[in-house]
Amino acid sequence: MSHEPLLHLRDLACGYGGQSIVQNLNLHLNRGDIGCLLGPSGCGKTTTLRAIAGFEHVNDGEIQL
Repeated sequence: MSHEPLLHLRDLACGYGGQSIVQNLNLHLNRGDIGCLLGPSGCGKTTTLRAIAGFEHVNDGEIQL
């Protein structure tokens, strides 16, 4: 596997309506890695993906693509 960085989330906090749904999320994926977001309904999986895609406001932290 390559060690070329593909996605890096550092202390990500995001949400909507003034409420943080995701807080202090850290994730590092290299090119060729396979990742999966798991959790119950309403825990922030879709909000996280929308923040990475630029569709949700990031309250705090950093996204590097």
